[in-house]
Amino acid sequence: MIYLDSEVGKLREVLMHVPGKELEIVNEKNYRNYLFSSTVNPEKFKEEINGLIDLYKKEGIKVDLVPDLEDKPNAVYARDPFLMIPNGAIISNFMYEVRKGEEKVYEEALRKLNIPIIKKMQNNEIFEGGNAIILNRETALVGIGERNNKSGVESFISLLQSIGYKNIYVIQTPISKIHIDEYVSQINEDTIITVKQMFPWEVANDLKNLGFNIITVDYSDISSNLKTRLCLNSVALEANKIVLAEGCDAVRKVLEENAVEVIEAKIDEIVKGGGGIHCVTGQISRDLISK
Repeated sequence: MIYLDSEVGKLREVLMHVPGKELEIVNEKNYRNYLFSSTVNPEKFKEEINGLIDLYKKEGIKVDLVPDLEDKPNAVYARDPFLMIPNGAIISNFMYEVRKGEEKVYEEALRKLNIPIIKKMQNNEIFEGGNAIILNRETALVGIGERNNKSGVESFISLLQSIGYKNIYVIQTPISKIHIDEYVSQINEDTIITVKQMFPWEVANDLKNLGFNIITVDYSDISSNLKTRLCLNSVALEANKIVLAEGCDAVRKVLEENAVEVIEAKIDEIVKGGGGIHCVTGQISRDLISK
């Protein structure tokens, strides 16, 4: 079985976490220690997660839930503890102590779903799922920076090469960003959207030579507040059909100009923990794309 060979094949199954008491741990004195940008309203936060879950279910997507984690406020960001590749899952190794342990719970959940674990990052291999994107069966992007170190990236590249990947591009993550999925999103088999001032020219040129289109938004159009800075942290339900945060007018305009259907979701509280729609959605399986 092939689990995921792109970010745009029709989405079939996701793994998510509805937070509980752990959000109450985050307060005015410690929110930075928990990697949040501010405190949150726990009830509104849970409403937003449940709203996304309802949206996915209405689209016919199977939603599996990870229980417990009442000591891990960041565990709601389900993209980070693992990354699906075509033949199974890579289990992350977190940079920060407050996130360590999440990956074990997600690994257990994946095993219960009979998902093969292909690789567990070890020791000095720092790697988080939000810092890599599988574009097709030969091409992938991986970020290197605060949350992915050289050893983690090298291990990821070696694994993908072992299953036939030819085009793996390493992107330096800006100091202002955590993961590349904050500013890169795939919208169909041949197209990604990114921030013009952040995506490296050389990688863009190589992707264009492979037949990809690169659509850009200007940093000034998405930098006004926390939520708009995460506007590209979106999820494709299928090619040219995107779940986007409410209030992302500049990004929505560019997408619609490129014949992309946009469905909006409210994430005002979710973004305060440092992630967006893509971050809270642990993608498990998608239909294969044609390439």
